[in-house]
Amino acid sequence: MILDALAAPPAPDLRERLGDEGDAALRGALRERARAWAREAAGGAAPLELDQAAGLPAALAGHDGPVLLVAPDVPALSARHLAAARSDLAAGVLLSTAASGDGTPFLVALSRPEPELLALVGAPFTDLIGAAAGHGRELGMIRAERRLASLADARALQADPLTPPDLRALLAPLG
Repeated sequence: MILDALAAPPAPDLRERLGDEGDAALRGALRERARAWAREAAGGAAPLELDQAAGLPAALAGHDGPVLLVAPDVPALSARHLAAARSDLAAGVLLSTAASGDGTPFLVALSRPEPELLALVGAPFTDLIGAAAGHGRELGMIRAERRLASLADARALQADPLTPPDLRALLAPLG
């Protein structure tokens, strides 16, 4: 599931430099990458997309299996992250997360839709981890990645030789 509440608010400096059209194209490309990841996670099914974490209980009503939540602003989101989340869940981990460079999670994997934990998605990270630890089960950590929310993030991606070509092209107007 794609959850916008896990994303960082886009910084105005990047939007200013790219222009409205360029910023919309970049945000669209990032969202499509998140959709492709979520489709793979769901075995090809179209992913659910929510703006706010408050909608999680209703969206997951009747669901009793694993839940994967991902932010739409992480360019390096990959099959490695999905494999790590699945591995953690298969090992019996209650909650596994992947943090971004700012320390907030961009990926949350739950073994089941635990209402107490769902209520804390989007809350301060320490609250979510503290509540999960209170369940007495193991917690997991997945590889951290950088978000693409600011001009500094975009500059770092431009310098990274592993940046996907489609995103590199969308950042080209930055010079």
